[in-house]
Amino acid sequence: MGYGELDSMIGQLKRAAIDAYMADDGFYPDLASGDAFYSKWGWAPNSYDRPDASGEGGGGVTSPNPWADSISFDGIRSRIDNAVDKWKGLPDGSGASSYKSATATAASTLGASGSGASVADDGEIMTASNTAGDLLTQNLVASFIEPMLDKYYSQFKGVAQSIGAAAAILQMNYTMQSGMWNSIREDAFTIVESAKTACAQYADSRSAASLKVTLGVVATVAAAVATVATAGTAAPLVGAMVTLSAAATTAISAIDADASVEGASYDEIVSSFEDALEALRTAINDQEAEVRKMLSGALSAIDADRGGFDLDHYRIKTSDPNFADQIVMVRQHTNVVSSNMQRVIVALEAASSTLGAPPGADPTPRDSRISSGTHSYAQSLYADTEHALRSTKDEYALGKELFDAEVQNHFNTDAANRQTVEQLAASEILTSDA
Repeated sequence: MGYGELDSMIGQLKRAAIDAYMADDGFYPDLASGDAFYSKWGWAPNSYDRPDASGEGGGGVTSPNPWADSISFDGIRSRIDNAVDKWKGLPDGSGASSYKSATATAASTLGASGSGASVADDGEIMTASNTAGDLLTQNLVASFIEPMLDKYYSQFKGVAQSIGAAAAILQMNYTMQSGMWNSIREDAFTIVESAKTACAQYADSRSAASLKVTLGVVATVAAAVATVATAGTAAPLVGAMVTLSAAATTAISAIDADASVEGASYDEIVSSFEDALEALRTAINDQEAEVRKMLSGALSAIDADRGGFDLDHYRIKTSDPNFADQIVMVRQHTNVVSSNMQRVIVALEAASSTLGAPPGADPTPRDSRISSGTHSYAQSLYADTEHALRSTKDEYALGKELFDAEVQNHFNTDAANRQTVEQLAASEILTSDA
């Protein structure tokens, strides 16, 4: 049996708990009646209806004792319902799977990983960017080359890493959410089943019961959260995100929670059952709290350094806004720069398309009494990451447009080309308000 049979197991627990309650007063199922009654033999026989297999009914007087009153078991059933109600209808994590895949792919494209895997500085974006940067540095001479290198190579590389790191943090969140809920479902079911077994053991033998429950969700989440890995020398914003993910990893790995169902009476066993479910709830809440802290910290770091996360927010000044100086260019080199910048644009577009929009609703909805979850913070970081990726792609495309216009103006100077260059320069692609 498993979580799919939770309702059936809850019914069995109710009956076993009522058996334990009656055993406290010396009443036991009457084997002669086929276990349909509780009987107690004293100076006069007493017997009561036993609940059915799902824990419903029972308590009616079945003996001729004129002083006996019927017993209501509704309080016992209500106590169990209050304990288990929030654990019904738990998600299975499948709603987070597509976001896990999308963020992992986007992170990998941008040279980052939230899975604990190593990454290398040889992805399509970084390879193409490095090729263009090397040629701009070593083979081309023009006043616009320096600001081009600053913004569209050096700064772009840090921005791409930062967006990748944010995607990796999101990857960790959705990896956790997609994997933890099946463990939680089984943990909840096991606790209910253990309580049923403990009550039955006590009712059968009047001996104390003691059952240990290892909470599987603890290990599942610890395995899902890992320090962000990035390629090459990390930009400052990337460093902040790596630190945040490392702190979350350390804190989550330190969470150690087990539960037990034990006791030598109805109340002791059911109280420990309630405590076991609370231990599970606390473990979930503590784990998600650390991930919320990581997500919130990433949002704060981005707000403090927008230029490090979105190329459109980065502005520089050029010493010669007209770009009018001696220019040394070779068509072969400029063609390679332009084609590699185009490769970067195509790869950014693919990453943006793969990442897509953030989830509108929590992909792993649960009763708020269990945990507030991570959705609101993840949704905000997802939206920031998606916007920055799209904005950076558009800004990088403008940079390529400016480069191509400058090259065309050099090799084929005419009024139309000059006007194109001036319009692009006037758009302040390479200048700042400061």
